[in-house]
Amino acid sequence: MSEQNQNGKNIGGKIVYLVIIVIIIAALAFMIFKRLTTKKEVDLNSIPSVNVTHIRKGSIAKDISVMGTILPTDTYYVVAKVGGDIKKINVSNGDYVKKGDPICEIDASKEIEAAFIQYDTAKKSYVRMEKLYKAGDISLQSFESVKAQYEGLKLAYDTKVEYAIPVAVADGYVENTNMTENTSISQGTVLCYITSEGAKEINFGVTERVLSGVKLNDKVTIEKSGKTYDGYISNISNLINSQTGLFNVKAVITSDNNFASGIMAKVTFPYIEKHNINILPNELVYYEASMPYIFVVGNDNVITKKYIEVGLENEKNSEIITNLDKNLRIVSTWNNDMAEGATVNVVKDEKVEDEIYIEETSKKVEKTEEESIASNSEVEKKEESEGKADELIIDKGLEDK
Repeated sequence: MSEQNQNGKNIGGKIVYLVIIVIIIAALAFMIFKRLTTKKEVDLNSIPSVNVTHIRKGSIAKDISVMGTILPTDTYYVVAKVGGDIKKINVSNGDYVKKGDPICEIDASKEIEAAFIQYDTAKKSYVRMEKLYKAGDISLQSFESVKAQYEGLKLAYDTKVEYAIPVAVADGYVENTNMTENTSISQGTVLCYITSEGAKEINFGVTERVLSGVKLNDKVTIEKSGKTYDGYISNISNLINSQTGLFNVKAVITSDNNFASGIMAKVTFPYIEKHNINILPNELVYYEASMPYIFVVGNDNVITKKYIEVGLENEKNSEIITNLDKNLRIVSTWNNDMAEGATVNVVKDEKVEDEIYIEETSKKVEKTEEESIASNSEVEKKEESEGKADELIIDKGLEDK
């Protein structure tokens, strides 16, 4: 009996021992599960969030700034066509004149006297030769030669007299007159210029290198007294200015302004342009030992560096020469936890649109072709109409007969 009791105690002890072991194992399993679950939640919360974008087509213009002089678009220079002393001035800066009004009087008596002597001598010769020709003593050819010389010298004399009183070549306001009475001037001296009421332009000079990139109708920006005005290139000279060594360029100012003529202002314009190229914003391009790279996100949401080749840059965008897939996801937002090999959570995939540039000349050609087709159509209709009219006239004539 005692032996059976002892066996029962042993079995009960074993059961209790097994139960304790099971409880311990269960507790350890629970703790491990909880630990793993908690760690997983922490990892998910620590993943940095980023936005991504894509390469796109666009244009980049590199700008240059120079100083220029503002003038009215319609400016007429009054130039002395004879030399001499200014003996009378008829206008002042700001005066309004009409075409033909006298600007000043030049004492060109020496030039006029010399022209008169030549003219008078030719006139006497002409009168004498005319009598001989009428008498049949000289040929027509000889007479015509003397007559042509006389008429040329008469015109030269009359012109000298006329040029002694320079006149306004157009209606407008007198500007920048530097005339002083009793001072001597030479032929070709600019006496003043006359400006009409209307738009203003800015005149500036550029080097040959810059000239190669300047195009008609390019947009410009004019800055004066902290304000900005818009305009466009209206004229480009291919002849070098002998005084400045630069090529003259003009730009019409399209914004409302009250600029005074002759003032200086800064003009900014593009001199290098590239169109329909792959571009990215500058802030998305990083540099490592002068090597440009971008951060990209793979299908596994892991960040990697991608080294690229950069071309033309301006203050906003960079040309990307490396051929990149349009579907490539490029990181567009910075995160301090972001580094190569890190896993990220893509919050937003920014869609981009290409900006395709079409040459203005192409548009003009297309328009011209359309106009040509329309014009030809009108001509055909007109010819058809005239043909029907002719048929009606013929039919009517036959009926009358």
